[in-house]
Amino acid sequence: MKYLPAILGEDHPSLSATERAYATIKRQIIQLELGPGIHVTKSTLAHRAGAGTMPVREALTRLQRDGLVQALPRSGYRILPVTLKGTRDLCAFRRLLEVEAAGLAAEIGCPERELARMEELLSVTYETGDPASLDAFLRANLEFDAIIANRCGNDMLAQAVIRVFDELERVLRITLKSLPFSESAVHQRREILEAIRDRDPAAARVAMSARTQAAQEQIIDQLVSHASLAEVSISVT
Repeated sequence: MKYLPAILGEDHPSLSATERAYATIKRQIIQLELGPGIHVTKSTLAHRAGAGTMPVREALTRLQRDGLVQALPRSGYRILPVTLKGTRDLCAFRRLLEVEAAGLAAEIGCPERELARMEELLSVTYETGDPASLDAFLRANLEFDAIIANRCGNDMLAQAVIRVFDELERVLRITLKSLPFSESAVHQRREILEAIRDRDPAAARVAMSARTQAAQEQIIDQLVSHASLAEVSISVT
């Protein structure tokens, strides 16, 4: 089975009303259409999702488990803010998972068509302040890593990596809005690709560790130095 982050998923007609409501609201949170820290009601979310109250209620239960929404006594719900601690924990967890996934993918090997697709994805860039190019870059960046996750040979590990991507995307949409495109990040991803192509697990783990560590430092630095932390509802806790 192939696992995909939400940004690459499709809206299948076979989805239940609850699953569609969940996917719609989650995408709006991740894409910052429902901003961190804002208060919402079930009726508002039902309107935004084009769903009934019951599917939205069930979707909100799942979103609470995802750590994206908090129920407020007698006053609706709050979209949980991004926190520095939560972001550090998320990036560290991502590093643990992706380093192992890259090593396993290199050990097992990737078909040439997937290696060629990863090469193609490395050419996608973005312009600061251009939402369309940023969205295309995020899709390419997460697809690159999803290919690796799906080639690790461990379904539970692949699913865990994909779940992390869904949480990480929201943070990336906040930090990349004012962060110039990094050529060094492309070089780091290319080293991962080459290690997997060469079937070198040790090199793949080293390359992925370096890449995810650099990404973590960049993300945290950007959050800390953001011109207005209140603007994106970032908490230091």
